[in-house]
Amino acid sequence: MKHHLSTLSVLHYVYGALVCTIGLLLLFLIPLGHFMNSGWMAEHSSDPPPHFVGHLIMMIGWIAFVFVEIKGILNLISARNISLRKGRTFSQVVAALDCLNIPFGVALGVFTFITLADPEVKREYGITV
Repeated sequence: MKHHLSTLSVLHYVYGALVCTIGLLLLFLIPLGHFMNSGWMAEHSSDPPPHFVGHLIMMIGWIAFVFVEIKGILNLISARNISLRKGRTFSQVVAALDCLNIPFGVALGVFTFITLADPEVKREYGITV
């Protein structure tokens, strides 16, 4: 079962890094919002979008970036906790959040729940069964 824990730790590291990378890509929405509010857009478009649309896109970009980065960082912390054999409940909460992402998050979350529920793993964490 120690092999499963090390595999689980690596999977959380990889998934956390992937989620953080996707979060960085969401930052593209900020310059897009600025572009929609630019004078160039108003000059070269016969019907430019309303000014609030650009601000809305920028706000969505920042909010999505923050939430996605937090989720990625939580996965990285969970990976570290799994490798140190501590924070079992924290890793289960992160696994529950991962289940919101289909299909990879669900697969990782279910694998995490199954692995952390094993009696041998519970002993590794210092929990008496």
